[in-house]
Amino acid sequence: MKTQMKTLEETRYEAPPKGFKLEPDGIYRAVKKAEGEATWVWLCSEIRVLALPRDRSGNGWGRHVELVDPDGKVHRWSFPARLLAGQGRELLTGLLDRGLAIASGPAAKDALIDLLSAWKPASRAITTDRLGWSDESCTDFVLGDGRVIGQNDVVHQNEETASNASEMKSAGTLQDWRRHVAEPCIGNPLMMVGVSLAFAGPLLEPLGIEGGGLHLRGASSRGKSTIQRVAVSVWGSPRFLHSWRATDNGLEGVATACNSTLLGLDELGEVSGRDAGKSAYMLANGTGKSRARRSGHVRAALRWWVHVLSSGEITLADKIAEAGGRAAAGQAVRLLDVEAGTRPHGAFDTLHGFGSGAEFADTLREATAMHYGTAGPAFVEMLIRDREPRLAEVRATMAVFRKTAVKRFELNNEGQTARALKRFALIAAAGELATASGLTGWPTGAAEAAALEVFGMWLEGRGGSGPDEARDAVERVRAFLAAHGDSRFDLIEESGCFHPVNNRAGWRDKDTFFISGDAWKEIHRGADPKRAAIYLFETGYLKVQEKGRYTWRLSTSVKGRPRTYAVRAEIMGAGGG
Repeated sequence: MKTQMKTLEETRYEAPPKGFKLEPDGIYRAVKKAEGEATWVWLCSEIRVLALPRDRSGNGWGRHVELVDPDGKVHRWSFPARLLAGQGRELLTGLLDRGLAIASGPAAKDALIDLLSAWKPASRAITTDRLGWSDESCTDFVLGDGRVIGQNDVVHQNEETASNASEMKSAGTLQDWRRHVAEPCIGNPLMMVGVSLAFAGPLLEPLGIEGGGLHLRGASSRGKSTIQRVAVSVWGSPRFLHSWRATDNGLEGVATACNSTLLGLDELGEVSGRDAGKSAYMLANGTGKSRARRSGHVRAALRWWVHVLSSGEITLADKIAEAGGRAAAGQAVRLLDVEAGTRPHGAFDTLHGFGSGAEFADTLREATAMHYGTAGPAFVEMLIRDREPRLAEVRATMAVFRKTAVKRFELNNEGQTARALKRFALIAAAGELATASGLTGWPTGAAEAAALEVFGMWLEGRGGSGPDEARDAVERVRAFLAAHGDSRFDLIEESGCFHPVNNRAGWRDKDTFFISGDAWKEIHRGADPKRAAIYLFETGYLKVQEKGRYTWRLSTSVKGRPRTYAVRAEIMGAGGG
């Protein structure tokens, strides 16, 4: 299949309808004089109707126009035909905003609407309100500047999304980007993973993989933002990097604009803990909120498939905790936390001859300001041209990566670890595919090796491959016992006697804390107490008397012999302290 990047030069123009003509200085209309003769009167500056767009179901017809502003810049705009109804104020505003000059007076405005209504070229186009893949068929890809990669005549019809994607544009050549931006990534695993994550954006929807991403954590001025700028340069300018400060409503629009590409979010610390948790779920799930239109009808929720590359000085869990919340395992696995400030030079391993990490970062910042937005479209062109073989190649690389990681890190491949491993496998496969396509200048296998190393960093940072819920349950019990182990637990002596305390949470002897049912619920408020008991049993910290029952009945020395949760004192470390 031959792909095409549709350009102005490839457009075939059709003449204006009867009663209008196009001259070098614009459109003229025929005005009849009283004696019956017609004279040509200037109507507006240069404009053409290129096609009649409609959606894939045959509804939502409109006009796709091209006009030239006073500076000679060409603008293309697709608008719904309903804007031609009535006085056409919204239509006229849109044309004027794009630089169209119109003759004065109501007659001229009416004539312009007549022109656009009657101008019906044979060309047809398909409308989409999405950037990135235009629909679930993943055959056409819409860029932020309006260019379309693919076979079908697709036009974008969503001004809000287009505005949010205004920095998804290109500068310089692909060769210069590869030389000055991509090749310095060699030897720097975090940077290679960031760039590979950007290339993985267009693979999400064709492979049916949900969104998600990475959070680079570390002290300021260590290179995190530079890595983000380098990754974002795959698709656009440095200003395509966004801020966590946006509200969740604002992030919906930004995520939609970044569909199928990369959403860079800087400075997690600048958003509230409550909004951070909600946003992490929303971005990964790919669905915004349904809202009412002015008419009262419900507007369909915004949808997207996007990879996120976030940065901040603290983890997502720490940010959520600032608001008194507790990060769920699902949030942590959607935005994988990676320590990015402990490499040999901050976030960098190799400086390629520069004297310091700061000097290296400054050079990359200059490079990304001049060379950007060429590699992503080239990757998509390659993907559309050889879709099935390339997707098969990606799946094969992912499978090999998973096998390698399971063996190297001795993984049990449980829930959260398996999901994180899948993300890193996709990152590795995307980087290798971009390399095989001549886009990066990296050695074969380098992207896979970088992804494997950063996966190991993530694994080490979370404390192993067990479930997040299990570690959280252990930490909750440990924190509770550290705070109340002496003050709220009756000490049972070897003689069978015990020393009562106020606000009892349970009993203890030299080896075990016997936690009451009410205290157990208190410890695991906001989580599942029963699941917590299972996790502690599986980790060896919870003692049981009967198979399948996770509570422990106390001896006759305690009145009523209550059932408790018997937690080994070793959960606190050597000596039970």
